[in-house]
Amino acid sequence: MLLLLLLGQQLLLFQHLETLLLSSCQNLEELPQQMEKLINLRHLDISATPCLKTLLHPSKLKSIHVLLGAKFLLGDRSGSRTEDFGELHNLYGSLSILELENVADRREALKANMRGKEHIEKLSLEWSESIADSSQIERDILGELHPNPNIKELAINGYRGTNFPNWLADYSFSELVELSLSNCKDCYPLPALGQLPSLKFLTISGMHQITEVTDEFYGSSSSKKPFNSLERLEFDEMLEWKKWHVLGNGEEFPTLQHLSIVNCPKLIGKLPENLCSLTKLTISNCPELNLETPIEFSSLKKFKVEGSPKVGVLFDDAELFLSQLQGMKQIVELRISDCQTLTSLPFSSLPNTLKEIRIKRCAKLKLESSVGDVIFGGSNMFLEKLELEKCDSINEISAELVPQARYLTVQRCNNLTGLLIPNRTEELQIEYCENLEILSVAQMTSLRTLDIIFCKKLKSLPEHMQELLPFLKELTLYKCPEIESFPEGGLPFNLEVLGIWICKKLVNGRKEWGLQRLPCLTKLDIKHDGSDEEIPAGENWELPSSIRTLFITNLKTLSSQVLKSLTSLESLSTCRLPQIQSLLEEGLPSSLSQLLLYFHDELHSLPTDGLRRLTSLQYLMIYECNQLKSIPESALPCSLSKLVIHYCPKLKSLPVKGMPSSISTLWIRNCPLLKSSLEFEKGDYWPKIALIPTIKVNEEYL
Repeated sequence: MLLLLLLGQQLLLFQHLETLLLSSCQNLEELPQQMEKLINLRHLDISATPCLKTLLHPSKLKSIHVLLGAKFLLGDRSGSRTEDFGELHNLYGSLSILELENVADRREALKANMRGKEHIEKLSLEWSESIADSSQIERDILGELHPNPNIKELAINGYRGTNFPNWLADYSFSELVELSLSNCKDCYPLPALGQLPSLKFLTISGMHQITEVTDEFYGSSSSKKPFNSLERLEFDEMLEWKKWHVLGNGEEFPTLQHLSIVNCPKLIGKLPENLCSLTKLTISNCPELNLETPIEFSSLKKFKVEGSPKVGVLFDDAELFLSQLQGMKQIVELRISDCQTLTSLPFSSLPNTLKEIRIKRCAKLKLESSVGDVIFGGSNMFLEKLELEKCDSINEISAELVPQARYLTVQRCNNLTGLLIPNRTEELQIEYCENLEILSVAQMTSLRTLDIIFCKKLKSLPEHMQELLPFLKELTLYKCPEIESFPEGGLPFNLEVLGIWICKKLVNGRKEWGLQRLPCLTKLDIKHDGSDEEIPAGENWELPSSIRTLFITNLKTLSSQVLKSLTSLESLSTCRLPQIQSLLEEGLPSSLSQLLLYFHDELHSLPTDGLRRLTSLQYLMIYECNQLKSIPESALPCSLSKLVIHYCPKLKSLPVKGMPSSISTLWIRNCPLLKSSLEFEKGDYWPKIALIPTIKVNEEYL
């Protein structure tokens, strides 16, 4: 990016530049102006620059020998014509031609000389949305845009004709690997693509006139199986598609690995049956699709069904569903969403190869245990991940009802009232289960992380946590208003991270937490609502000296005495503390290396001595302290290396005379009263800060 700025400002200095490589500059939006002045430029690579808005004019590129990733816009907006880039024989790699609706007829299209561009491997032809005057003229135009047979990837987007020219299915395209046909909304027959010998990836989307995929799609009969090399086939937004004709011999798609059918609301009937190589199947938002017969899925590893309740082999017949799943000998991942006819899922009978199950928005699903599950304690299956979301018929979860899973997530199951933590679960996340009342554990578990979020009826954590959750490292409680205290005996001794966010009753009983008995606790994050009550005189809220990171929000009774007891504290973040001025004045732990101050309207000025005593402080951030007006000259410690100040509208001075020589980064953002003083080479502060290696004002580096 810096090079482009230099080119834009001092272009003449680069007259001898021969090679400019900008490939994969993901955020690049513009090329240097007056590119034609780079008269010695021979090699330009702008491939994989998705944000690039500057489109090239072919007449300015004739001196370039190698051009990769070119994108041309036709018509009055750019002044480019087909004959302009028809004369270019230096195009390599990828080429995009936009707004082809501005091509008048086949003669003009012929001038593009697409067949002669033998070094183009990836071609994109795009029309903007508009209505064609003549479908035949559109077909003739695309007919003359026939690419060179060396093409490997082809995308046609927005074509306005009613059918495709014959060249699209020509087997002479022996190198074509990837083809995308999208938003060709007036086309009604699909081209005969089945005999393209090297085609591996095919995407068909937004073709609203297609009602049937007919035998023509497979190509003329030959000794080769149709789509002999195809590995991935995707259909999306085929709004009128109703039927897929499959060949009776079952020889189509012998190498297909990934099939995706998405947003095809009228599709019914069959899919190809003998998909022996299929490893991933996605059916999404196809509400009328009802698979009539079982399909061979012996190689399937990932199966996703979403918003397609009539997929018959899954849900209409329980025995057929079970036999279908049991036939998936290699299944690893199963996802089912928005299927209201799913009422049960026999986990104990599912293939043991499964590692991930996600079930979302299946409101009628109930968890049921078999006699064997009760006797032997559940299924033998062990998953990496199990997710249940918005399954409102589930009222209880235990090891007898669900398989063991390393990561268990339960979200928005509104009728869930009880959850017994499975003993092999290592990470448990419970979110927005508003009626959950009982969370329990029956035996020693492997749990390491427990997150409980917005469970407003939950009154307590599991009993005997120290004994039954000995491996727990992280505990987060968020908006659990009825929890008043930790269980008798306290939290597990190995706990390292504790977060308590908006749990009013729990925070007001904090003197009973007993955190001082947790020798491994290194991070504590408390977000409160400011309603905390003063601890009576003579009683203390004790924290362990092992804490290294502390984040405190809106806890108005936090005292300097508590902070000073944290002799290992390295990072302190405070937010909305009305006592912040006094805390800074009375002093913080000298071990601090990082201090972040957020949203402190009570902070008017940094204390002169409070921060100077922090001889290990390296990073200071002040964010949206609306009443902060000044920072005294002697306020900053000599160890400070990074100073960041954002959104302090009344701050009118910086301690530039007392700025520590150790400062290496200064970033001032949205502090309007400082802007003129920080102006590059002109501001009053510039002589004092010019030697700081990195200076940033708003979003600009000086």
